[in-house]
Amino acid sequence: MADIEPRAPALSETLPSMAYRSWFLFIMVLVSASVQGERYLMVVMVEPIRRELGLSDAAIGMVKDMIIAIVYILAIIPLARLADRWSKRKIVAIAATVWSLAIIVCGMAKNFWVLLIGRAGIGLGEGGFTPPSQAWIADLFPVRQRATALSIFLLGASLGTFLGPAVGGWAVQEYGWRNTLIFGSIPGFILAPIVWFTLRDTRAGLADGAPIETSPPASFLKTARELMAIKTLPPFILAASLNALLTMGFISWAPAFMERTHGMPANEAGLQMGGALFFGSAIGHTVGGPLADFLGRRDLRWYVWMMMFSGALATGIGWLILTGSADRVFPLYGLNMLIGGLSAAPLMAVVSGLVPSRSRATAIAVLMVSIQVIGLGGGPVLVGWLSDMLRPIYGEDSLGMAMRWALLVGVPSTILAWIASLSCRTDFATAGGWNGAAVNHAMH
Repeated sequence: MADIEPRAPALSETLPSMAYRSWFLFIMVLVSASVQGERYLMVVMVEPIRRELGLSDAAIGMVKDMIIAIVYILAIIPLARLADRWSKRKIVAIAATVWSLAIIVCGMAKNFWVLLIGRAGIGLGEGGFTPPSQAWIADLFPVRQRATALSIFLLGASLGTFLGPAVGGWAVQEYGWRNTLIFGSIPGFILAPIVWFTLRDTRAGLADGAPIETSPPASFLKTARELMAIKTLPPFILAASLNALLTMGFISWAPAFMERTHGMPANEAGLQMGGALFFGSAIGHTVGGPLADFLGRRDLRWYVWMMMFSGALATGIGWLILTGSADRVFPLYGLNMLIGGLSAAPLMAVVSGLVPSRSRATAIAVLMVSIQVIGLGGGPVLVGWLSDMLRPIYGEDSLGMAMRWALLVGVPSTILAWIASLSCRTDFATAGGWNGAAVNHAMH
């Protein structure tokens, strides 16, 4: 992988037409929906798979979530480095092919190990898709449009998270879990050649007017030091990761909290939570990017402040969720996801916009690893550990108390985002590509 050098054909120095970029973004939304849908298909087929293959709940947990997270974390940085050196178009197309083949392996699995290999392939494909897709968007959309473009892109994840379980649940009843998985591979196989043949590689930094890079790619350690030297990035990435920890700690334990605290059956809680999370995240992702671009034209610090306000508001709403009546819980969960979704596109715009164009995919990979390890991995574990520690005192109410204590994470996340806002003005000006008037306004 290290000896692969950029071999892309001579690339145009003219930004492609809006018609082409709209087509590009439409395809990226579909590809994102495909991988998310395939990942979440399995949530509606746990019981038939468990019964047919004779798996324990621990084994189901491993193949459903853990192996994907492990492979994703291990693969994303090497694949991001490859994307920074090679062709983003080819990597995205290959990644779509990989996860489509992987889901067929899952559908043909006769035992735990084959199913594990298939799910690992989905993690590998997802790790290959995330960094180059976001870096590619940054190369095609100027800063003043970038958060809006990323908001549109994020709709694919919301769509896939909804359609995977929704369509999959119907298909499992009609055709069985094996056929459902094989049918689920079809979108990826259709989209991979569309990406390969209808999209074009774009020179890194084209939308920012950055000069063509002629120097050889830096080593990963040098690139990492370069990224961490940008004062805004370390506190900003850590703030985003702590926000993810708070969000995932709440979401993963929501059905259990409703059952223990309010006596709501888990299946009813899961259905209500799914609808609230989908609509909240979809609205938040849709509005967040355009709102950041609108406010950012007046003061670029809004791209960072949106993360700060998101953490603070999530903490307050979390308290209302834990102390209010049962009928308010899921509307408030939806509101929390909406507020969290507002900061997602600005977060990606800042990370991709502050780093050198040659390192964008690597920077996005560092962000995603931090969110996966601290947020998606740490949140559920932290709440569970606190609940166990508090059980001798509070009994069945220990989960609610643990979730209250977890709210304290919102304090450092808000402070870290505020710290990032102190240096972002200088970093925005240094990065270039950002609207000069907004930079000047922010500097005074």
